[in-house]
Order: sequence, then structure tokens, then C-alpha cells
Amino acid sequence: MERLAIIDVGSNSVRLVIISIGPEGEYHQIENIKETVRLAENTSPDGSLHPEAQEHAVETLALFARLCEVRGVDRIIAVATAAVRRAPNRDEFLARLQKETGIEVKVLTGEEEADLDYIGVVNTVAPETGLIIDVGGGSTKLIGYRERLKEEWAALPFGSVTLARDFSLREHVEPGSLTELENFLNKELSKLPWLSRYSTVVALGGIARTLARIDRRRRDYRPDISHGYELQPESVEEVYRWLARLDLQGRWRVAGMSRERADVIVPGIAVINQLLRVSGASRVVISRSGLRDGLLYRYLARDTGDPILLSPLMHSVENLIQYYNIDSAHYRHVNNLALSLFDQLRPLHGLNAYERRLLIVAALLHDIGIAVDHENRYVHTFYMMLNARVNGLTHRELVICAFVAASHERYFLQGVKNYTVPAGPLEQEDFRRIMLLSLILRIAKSLDLGKSGVVEGVKVEFDDHEVRLRLRTRGKARLEMQAAAAHAGDFRALFRRSLRIMA
Repeated sequence: MERLAIIDVGSNSVRLVIISIGPEGEYHQIENIKETVRLAENTSPDGSLHPEAQEHAVETLALFARLCEVRGVDRIIAVATAAVRRAPNRDEFLARLQKETGIEVKVLTGEEEADLDYIGVVNTVAPETGLIIDVGGGSTKLIGYRERLKEEWAALPFGSVTLARDFSLREHVEPGSLTELENFLNKELSKLPWLSRYSTVVALGGIARTLARIDRRRRDYRPDISHGYELQPESVEEVYRWLARLDLQGRWRVAGMSRERADVIVPGIAVINQLLRVSGASRVVISRSGLRDGLLYRYLARDTGDPILLSPLMHSVENLIQYYNIDSAHYRHVNNLALSLFDQLRPLHGLNAYERRLLIVAALLHDIGIAVDHENRYVHTFYMMLNARVNGLTHRELVICAFVAASHERYFLQGVKNYTVPAGPLEQEDFRRIMLLSLILRIAKSLDLGKSGVVEGVKVEFDDHEVRLRLRTRGKARLEMQAAAAHAGDFRALFRRSLRIMA
């Protein structure tokens, strides 16, 4: 088992993540620590880093170095971004960091930052085409990608910290200063005509996460997850105008506000809001993945040189199966049985490839909750499906998969109304999807009750009154047949036909 540390010396904060990497390449984050250092604040007129900020950064990296030693880290990858990149005294600062902490920090170019953001995003989010925006403390990165291939990029020399300083927006937001900021942003963003090619903005970074958290609290939205959360431009505008009317103390009291970002949140959201206006994009999708994730994927692909995943969804599913040491043979057999039932019952249920994809995810992870405890494993499965980072799904798809996977001996619909519009992403039509997919998965699980693969396959026959499942077995399967037959009542309710299990 290898342990990798990634340190991101940003313009606003310094962050450490430690990832445990297994022998098959499976990985899991075990530490994520942030310290707000504000290297981009109080810089001299020529951009030199302030002595106090340098001291804070050195102390932070020294702490991170000790933690890495305690946690048995094998390798440290440390990078610095805009504030350090632009500082005339960066060489002295980097030399001091290495001397006093033992950590060698690489300064990224603007293009390298953009590349890493792009890798982190396209390997984890659902939109296959979009416009990435990363509002940092001292710079803003913009990357356009189509069908998961990067097309355009730009690194703009301003971020939430520098804009708050330059337009005096920390404490009280004066209307005149806000207008000046908006005019400035409009002028700078309008220099990039390619922004209008994309209808979806993918926003990452601390500002974007805080924006998403505030909006979720306003809506009492579930699931309470930032990654994949969607906002309409009107919601971004509402939150922006609301926060701009508050003083710093008022912003501190806003539910979902990150206290260390309260003084820079208004200019930070202003950049996202102005981008929506200039580009004409119709939605914002939040990504929790970015530069640090890009560094991880690049490290994992160091032998192949290609960090872009073929399928972010299946990669994350396989990663969870390997990391939690799930009974892979049983899960894959249940998945095969479920897909066989789904395909043969298609004339009766009328579902298509969209639902089939969700069934695959739910089937492969249907008992992941056992990693917590066997007791109440359906509750643990539901929680882990939502929170263990199944990438490449929208919130709506993720919640559907969670309810389907958590349905074991019976339907699991606990609190489903709390996840339905307007409080959540589910639509009324999704209830039928959940019921049908859950029933198919429960029958498939019953057919491998003993986890021995005794039921090798199933042939479906049906008429107007009855559905017959003819099993192909390699031994006695009486218990599996009984378990599958126990779902006959639910089957009749959905398919208006009786269910008969035959060997």
C-alpha cells in the first residue's frame, strides 16, 4: 500500500491531501487539511510576497511535513500557483520552504494549472462538454472542452482575493465599487469570444463550493453534496446580490458560508455570475475535483502517460469495489443476472439504455454498505452510494442508483419525498424507475442467494397472464428459487402478471 501526499500552495490557501493507493491502483483519500494563508494578500506593488504570509506558509508546510511523516507518506508532490508564480521574490521563498520543511515545491505555469483542472474535471463530472471556471485567490482559469477533449484555455490575472483588495469589497460592498468590478469583468471576459460556445459552466474551487453550499441551505436541498450540484443562472444572481447587500458580519451569519471566504465571496461569485452573462450558459455544475485531482490522475497514469479515463463512472465504481474489498465475483454475477432480466423484460417495462446504465451501477455496488456494518446495511448502502464519490452521474442519477442499490429484501424508499423536486433532484417519473430497477435487482440477488453462482443464467418467457423465469443451474437451487418467488407480489403489482420460477 502506497501513500501519496499532494500539497497545493494556492494564492488563498494551502491544502494537503493524502491518498492511500493499493496494489491494483485503487485509491482513497485519508486526509484533507486546509490552512488559509492568503499569499496573494498584501503583496507589494511589484507582486512580492509579504513576509508575514511567507512565514505563515512556511509554518503550514512544516506542519504538513510532520503529518506526512506520521502518516507514513511515501511521496510528496507539492505545487504552487499564481501568487508564487508572479512574485519577484519567489526563488527566495521556494528556497526557504525547502530548507525549513524539506519539501520541494514546483511552480506551475498558467497552462499547467489549466491542464490539471481539466483532467480533474473530465474524469469526475457528468457533462461531457462544458466551460470550466476555477476562481482562485490570485487567478481565474477558464477551459473549454467538448466530448471530454480540451479545446480552449485562458488564465486571467485576477481572483477572489486580488479583486476584493483592488475594488475594496471586503467589509462593506459599495454599489459603485460593485459596478466598477462588473464592468471590469465584462471587459476582460468579452475578450474571449469562445466562451459562448458552451451551454454548461463547470465551476470548481472554494468559491464555487461555498456558492453551492449556500444555495443548498436556501433550498433545504438533498442530497447535501457539492459535487455535481446544479444551479440556474438566476440562482447565482440571487445569491450574489443577496451577499453583496450584507456587510462582513452579516455574511458570516449566512448558512453555508465558509467563514474564511466571507470577505472574498462577493467578488468570487461576481466572476462566475459575469461569466454566465457573457457566455450565455444555461446552467452551472459544481465540481469538487480540480488541480489536486488532476495531479493524482496524472500520477496514477505515469506509466501510460494518458490521465484521461475511458469511463469516469465505471472507473469510480471499480475503484470502490477494489478499495472496499467487495465480493467482486458475487456482485458481477448479480449484475449479469440483473442485466439479463432487464433486457428480456424490456417489452414489459419499456425502459431503455439510460436506466440500464443506472442498473449496472446499483447492481455492482448493491451491498457496499457492508463495509460499514452488516446490520442495517441497506441504510449504510444508501449513505455510501451518495457520499463515496461515484463519479460521472448527475445528482438525479446518483439518487436513483442509491435507492435502487439500497433495496434489498424489499423496496427502500425511506425519505424519498425529501429528494424530490423542489427539495431534491428526483422527478415524479423517477419513482417508477426506482421501483422497476429495484425489483429486477432484488430478483437477481435472490438468484445468487448463496453467492455460489448456482444459477448460471435465466430465460424469460411471458404471455398476457404470466412471466416464467427458466433457470439454468449447475446444482440444486431450491433456496434461490424460493427467494426469487418471494417477490411475486411486487412483480404482479408492477407487471400485472404472475411470476413463476422454473428450473
